[in-house]
Amino acid sequence: MTNHRTTRARQRFARVAWGALLGALSLAVAACGKTTPSAGDGPSAAAERYPEPRYPSYLKPPSSIEDVLPHVRPLVRNKTGFQGAGLGIAKAGETVTFVLGPDADDLIVRAVKQAMEERGVHVNLVYEYEMVGVSREDAMEYRRIRRSYTSEQGYMEAATWVESNFPQPEAVKTWLKDRRPDLYDKLFPKNRDLSPRLRDVQQKLLLPNMGQGIQAYLRKHPEVRGIFWGKGGGTFLRRNLHPLEDRFLGLFVVDNRWDVMSALGTYPGDVWQLAEDQTMEPLVHVDKMTAKDPEGTDVWADINEEQARNWARGVYQRGHLYMFPNQATGRFGYSVIDYPAFQKEWLPREPLAVIHGTLAGTVNHTGFFPRWEVHFTDNGYIGEVKGGGIVGDALREFMQLPHINDLAYPFHNENHKGYWYLYEIAFGTHPKAFRNPAGLDEGTAIPERLRAGVIHWGLGITLHHDPGVQTQSQKLLDFTAQYNLPRDHGFHTHTYFTTYQVRLRNANRWVKLLDKGRLTSLDNAEVRALASRYGNPDQLLTEDWRPEIPGINAPGNYATDYAPDPWRTVKTVIDKVLAGRYEHFFPPVSGAPAPSTER
Repeated sequence: MTNHRTTRARQRFARVAWGALLGALSLAVAACGKTTPSAGDGPSAAAERYPEPRYPSYLKPPSSIEDVLPHVRPLVRNKTGFQGAGLGIAKAGETVTFVLGPDADDLIVRAVKQAMEERGVHVNLVYEYEMVGVSREDAMEYRRIRRSYTSEQGYMEAATWVESNFPQPEAVKTWLKDRRPDLYDKLFPKNRDLSPRLRDVQQKLLLPNMGQGIQAYLRKHPEVRGIFWGKGGGTFLRRNLHPLEDRFLGLFVVDNRWDVMSALGTYPGDVWQLAEDQTMEPLVHVDKMTAKDPEGTDVWADINEEQARNWARGVYQRGHLYMFPNQATGRFGYSVIDYPAFQKEWLPREPLAVIHGTLAGTVNHTGFFPRWEVHFTDNGYIGEVKGGGIVGDALREFMQLPHINDLAYPFHNENHKGYWYLYEIAFGTHPKAFRNPAGLDEGTAIPERLRAGVIHWGLGITLHHDPGVQTQSQKLLDFTAQYNLPRDHGFHTHTYFTTYQVRLRNANRWVKLLDKGRLTSLDNAEVRALASRYGNPDQLLTEDWRPEIPGINAPGNYATDYAPDPWRTVKTVIDKVLAGRYEHFFPPVSGAPAPSTER
């Protein structure tokens, strides 16, 4: 990593986040080169051409450790990682532990371990189930039953929301079964029922128990500097390791051939961080945000000075920027300077940011579903849900849960009663992330959300911390236990070609942070100059994956060929990728079919 450049970028953001002069900000705006003609009511919408589909052409299956090592040797030296540090922070002579999921690819893990040990770092390999005293056989049986669906069944995110978020999920299931037995059977089919033994396994594998097990391991092994663990949710992982959260070093996403053979781990950390800094820079001066996407999203929110100040202080999480004030608050924000350490100041949720308009899409964290529209009232609350197939039916039903609309959550004012607000607008920031076929087989579309310019939106409420305590909010736990209400947000939507803009207070000026799904900071002159130290900036800063969506960036009619059944298109693309004959491989490969030019 280029230390002087990284330090400069961090200093820049620190100045802005604590109230830089508007004149200094104007230089950054000019560098972005993306403004609307007038502030008015926001940017205008018009028919547009969107970036063409792509899929990485270089993801070749390895057959031996020797095939993998050239890819992981640079990776294990990279000090920057998703939602934490990279493997490169471990120094020669130190010991670290990889905490592995049950489906980790043994060939890939052994190659990463060998590459680490080549530079003098000792690596222990411990599976999650071992941390909590569960046998491999039981862990794999539990996984087989619970992962009995693919991303074709995107509606299963609703089932996960129930089972992982409620203090008493069985009571919620009974409530749903009494109201909608047909919907209950879809979300909770009998083939996913657990025996008493596997229910015990399920409890042991829950995150709080996993955290306790890892803490016990770390206390038993003081020689271990720390762990690399998990594929997302770094805040939740750290919180469950308290008071040993400083020994959480970063995520361990490189346990499968798709991620290891990609450019995820070798992308320069200083370039990545500088582009994030440029994206965050204007937020302290924002008085309005808007977002529009060709699938139908059209939302806006007014932002007052207090909201903007708290947003700028809490926005940061590497690879996952919190681009709406509600997600950046109710917590201690991450330090940009000492990431992933928390800052010392607790950021209040109120004043709540109120979204207006419509959110639309066809993808969530689990997979795909018929297009839905989520309409927000003038108070920022969900007023109506249209479409969505089974997941839309589930959301409409759960909007009627007892107490879910008539009680104010902790740290929310009485005029903001209820759960169904927009919580999350999160930007992916890594241009080399992609849609992982292995993940789709396992019922997860989460990897794609990391790609620069992809937004994932989340509904509901999350509170990470209470004032003065950087552990899980006890007030939230007590409140949700009393009324059996959800402890976290859910019901996500992914959008890919969004134009997201912010207006600068007192400047009558709009700044475009996303332009049709492109993270505009990747085109910033300073980012390009830094990227040029590593090669061609056009290649380094481009996205290697973009989804193919008929009627938007591919031939066809969106309303008839895609929106009712997005999985049909996705499955066709993935089958071509696996067969090596996709028309939109990038960089292009010889012998691949020519893409159609019709729209």
